[in-house]
Amino acid sequence: MKKIVLCLLMAPALLRAADTNQVAANAGSATNQIAALPEITITATRISTSTQYTPSSVTIITGGEIARSQQEFVADVLRGEPGIDVATTGQPGSQAQLFLRGASPDGTLVLIDGIPVNNAFNNSFDFSTLPVNNISRIEILRGPQSALYGSEALGGVINIVTKNGGGPPTGSAQVEYGSFDSLLTRGSLAGSEGKFSFSADGGFHSTDNDRINSAYQGINFSGHLGYQINDWLTAGLLTTYLKSSDGTPNDIYTDDPNDQLKNENYLLGLTLAADPVDWLDSKLTVSHSHERGVFDEPAPNPPYFFPDYSSRTIADRNRVDLQNIFTLNDQNKILIGGTFQDDSADYSDTTPSALNRTIDTYSAYAQYDFTPIRRVTLTAGGRVDASDAFGTHGTYQFGGRFTAPETETIFRANVGTGFRAPSISDLYYPGFSNPNLKPEESFGWDAGIEQPLFDGKLRFGTTFFHNDYDDLIEYSGVTFEPENIGRARTFGLENFMSWQPLTNLTLRAAYTWLDAKDLDTGEDLIRRPQSSGSVDLDWKICPRLDATASAVFTGNRVDNNYDNFSAPPVVTLTSYQKVDLGLRCDLTKNFSIYGRVENLLDEHYQEAYGFPALGRGFYGGVTARF
Repeated sequence: MKKIVLCLLMAPALLRAADTNQVAANAGSATNQIAALPEITITATRISTSTQYTPSSVTIITGGEIARSQQEFVADVLRGEPGIDVATTGQPGSQAQLFLRGASPDGTLVLIDGIPVNNAFNNSFDFSTLPVNNISRIEILRGPQSALYGSEALGGVINIVTKNGGGPPTGSAQVEYGSFDSLLTRGSLAGSEGKFSFSADGGFHSTDNDRINSAYQGINFSGHLGYQINDWLTAGLLTTYLKSSDGTPNDIYTDDPNDQLKNENYLLGLTLAADPVDWLDSKLTVSHSHERGVFDEPAPNPPYFFPDYSSRTIADRNRVDLQNIFTLNDQNKILIGGTFQDDSADYSDTTPSALNRTIDTYSAYAQYDFTPIRRVTLTAGGRVDASDAFGTHGTYQFGGRFTAPETETIFRANVGTGFRAPSISDLYYPGFSNPNLKPEESFGWDAGIEQPLFDGKLRFGTTFFHNDYDDLIEYSGVTFEPENIGRARTFGLENFMSWQPLTNLTLRAAYTWLDAKDLDTGEDLIRRPQSSGSVDLDWKICPRLDATASAVFTGNRVDNNYDNFSAPPVVTLTSYQKVDLGLRCDLTKNFSIYGRVENLLDEHYQEAYGFPALGRGFYGGVTARF
């Protein structure tokens, strides 16, 4: 304890002497080693590639960064990243929508270990209850990516990569308590034994929040099991499970006292990876995902709601994907693959309405990676998707990267197309559907620059992007059913900076300027701010003490006021700033305590109109490692 107090008292001196202080130097050697090893992305081209060589606009959030943030949900980790806006309809546990480069929430494809997990019923993904457990890193790939990944990848792709076990078995146990009667318990285990490797992480989270009927409870599990069959063949099994229950009071003009939403989701994925010869890497992935949601809206209800209502949705996806990477030489790589996907949904409610439908899609994709010299990379790819619901649809993508000599400035450019297939809900929902819908389409391009300085300790960059969206599925007041009648356009600038002025201090900043328009009305697209950004500080005060600070800024944006349900007027949500502080102390090598303050300035704001966010909150916990 004396050492910890001494660290706090000497913190300013440690900052000034960080480059000569032996403790900081030891910590810095590991940091510099990481900086010297370029980050690897598997999402940008589906081929393992250093981020400095890929033409794509990609960001990687490491597991260490996630742990130091002390965040509990993936949505909160993603806030403030370049090109990303998150809007939550309420407080923890409420629906969380993500907008990537201004694309709609169902226009971003979400993967877990490369397996699509968007809902098979409506093509969207709700980030509200997705925890950070067992995550090795998160890769954010911006721009139309349907040439590699198919439907939903209009705005981009987010790939959540889970941990692989290795080395002697290790584990941890964590307990946290805080404001709004929030409780978090979590346990993890990872390691290897012979040809087996394993990682597992599970937890329980509950909170009362601060509105009527807004309590949330959730349990989750994520596990990965690997087996080295022989020198060239590996098997892996991924399992995720999430069960949640939360009150849904609706907006502050409704404050429903008894509505409830219950969800239960799981994912099973079996992967066989083979490299039988030097020039071939193959991967076969077979997966099944299941989502079950039950919404109960018992009386009494507002006049414009059903008097007593409930619904049940079951969505399943079976998928087989085979990809092959042919390495002709160091300069030429070819990716060829194919996918079969079976989506089904079973829906019923008390109106009564019901549907039970299935959509099968067959896909083939290919990409060519050409690196004639170390400073140049060129990519070209395409994909064809054939569905029994929307017919055949093709997409393409081209990219290029050039690294200038002397300055090591990286220039990137990409152009491509994306699409979103009409969902089972769009095509078959009773009374509000159209079986003749076509896919939504996008055409986008970007061009950017990235500059490293001082041996990579300072890195900054900017990217301009432009996307056109056509045939958007919108409800028609003429035919009284959804039609491919919408058009939209987004363009903007994404900027980032990362600076390590001292071996124990890192600063990161991001800023996005976005113009997102509905081309039919000329109005701004809802919940997309024109200006947004973040600033993060990570300070290792001494070997046992870490401090973090984070500030997220979100500018003005428009939303609909659904209090007037028949004709919701457009309203403006005012800008806000959310500041969080965190501190972690290692009392011993096996025991840590930590704490954080969220919304330090007690900012009053809404990410969606009528749904106030939480005020200031204090949280603290302990972690034991073994």
